[in-house]
Amino acid sequence: MSNSSEKSKAAWLDQNQYPFPSRFCQVDGGAMHYVDEGQGEPILFVHGFPTWSFMWRGLINDLSVKHRCIAMDHIGFGLSDKPEHWSYTPEAHARNYRKLLDHLGISTFSLVVHDFGGPIALAHALDFPGRINRICAINSFMWSVKSDEHFVKFDHKVNGPIGKMALTATPIGLNKMLHDMVEMKQKVSDKIYPQYTGPFHKASDRQGPYGLAKGYIGSSQWLYDLWVRKEAIADKPVQVIWGMKDKLFTIEQLNKWRHYWPNADIVTFPESGHLVAEEQARDFEAAVYMFLDGHSELAGVTKAIHADF
Repeated sequence: MSNSSEKSKAAWLDQNQYPFPSRFCQVDGGAMHYVDEGQGEPILFVHGFPTWSFMWRGLINDLSVKHRCIAMDHIGFGLSDKPEHWSYTPEAHARNYRKLLDHLGISTFSLVVHDFGGPIALAHALDFPGRINRICAINSFMWSVKSDEHFVKFDHKVNGPIGKMALTATPIGLNKMLHDMVEMKQKVSDKIYPQYTGPFHKASDRQGPYGLAKGYIGSSQWLYDLWVRKEAIADKPVQVIWGMKDKLFTIEQLNKWRHYWPNADIVTFPESGHLVAEEQARDFEAAVYMFLDGHSELAGVTKAIHADF
């Protein structure tokens, strides 16, 4: 897909589930796709590995009644361009994120981040903390994980010849990885998976997930440098949502957030894996909605229901 008109008519895309008009911003690597719905206080949704803005569709529908909801697709993901030869490092994505912010021209906003969306967006927040209103972090991080055995094992798989082939040669490997990330499989319709794997149908389109997956360990210094500056956003209103059966983002990662943000609203989903937004969509969306809408006391009710420490 080489132009925006083609992208917006992707054959695999279920436009009943994702009915939002497509918008594009020129960044390094090509055209970055994003959606921009509603009016009011802006909320930026930043996805990670291996998803795209489709995962935010429920929240966009709910929150755009009173908020301006902006959800981007990183280069190499979703409906954005997918150059075969580009770096695809989180650092490169973070630079493009800043270009999108410049393009949007918004001054202050709240953040909802998942997985690598955390460091990609929070790198900017650390430089400009006054622009950030609230932060919701979902199975995410902002520090080096090179000493974490789960990420080290994942990196060995990804960087090995079999791992690279599995992620890039055919759609099967990425499809299997996505299924493995879901713990509550009975909660995720078979109609959902093609919406996540559809963007990566061609071999040349699968460099994005592979490049970002290498970043967990490959970008350790960049991640370390972010954590050194963490105090810049330590006083922000924060919600941390966690799928407790995530095979990568385990309770050790959650506890790091809890120590850093002791006053954060912590919402845990004991049976969910990496994709809480799909596995327990209604409760997930309710928790985020209440937090971003300023009802922290109600978010605490959700926290009490799901907390399981």
